[in-house]
Amino acid sequence: MIIGNGLLARAFAPYFAERDDVVIFASGVSNSRETDPAAFARERAMLDRALDRAVAQDQLLVYFSSCSIADPELTQAPYVLHKHATEKLLAERAPRMAIFRLPQVVGRTPNPHTLTNYLHQTIASGKHFQVWNRARRNLIDVDDVAQIGRRLIERGDTVNCAVNIACPYSVAVPDLVALFETVMDRQARYDLVDSGGSYHIDVDPAMSAAAEAGVVMDQNYVIQLLRKYYAPQ
Repeated sequence: MIIGNGLLARAFAPYFAERDDVVIFASGVSNSRETDPAAFARERAMLDRALDRAVAQDQLLVYFSSCSIADPELTQAPYVLHKHATEKLLAERAPRMAIFRLPQVVGRTPNPHTLTNYLHQTIASGKHFQVWNRARRNLIDVDDVAQIGRRLIERGDTVNCAVNIACPYSVAVPDLVALFETVMDRQARYDLVDSGGSYHIDVDPAMSAAAEAGVVMDQNYVIQLLRKYYAPQ
């Protein structure tokens, strides 16, 4: 069963749309900069209903959290606080659940709030923007999230656990901008700002599942990812 119709829901649908024993909860707040309590309340209400059904029908409930809960610079961000609270709720109420913490997920979506859509649209428009020179970001293809997540669910070793599904390395934001310039064959207009940071993401369980699924994340992964979704047609 799939709850939601966005990027993650579409990626997981071929594997779990017809399954009655697994619920993929992919309907929630997608903007990591959201601050409206009403948006978080809507997700909580939907999750409460999904939890009640999952408990009654002995279903595995899969919830998507964020790797950013480990970012020391975002501990008080409303989105991160919401993810922390939701993970705690699942641990207390769900007898069978799996939490997949995700970084910046890349795919075909009109959502303007994703990092890669923002960079692509800003560079394409020729607008001037700021780049944090010490910031690093972790990117992963939504198709790879689905392949790895499917393998983790089938293995059953992530039940009642939180697992990071992410790339084994993060990319510096100035380097990411340079990769966009290469892919788009267009020069970005920006100023470097001495700001930003990074944090460690443990991806060992996910990489084991990635190997089984045939997903390769080498040093060419990010530029290949950008070419897949952002190269001129």
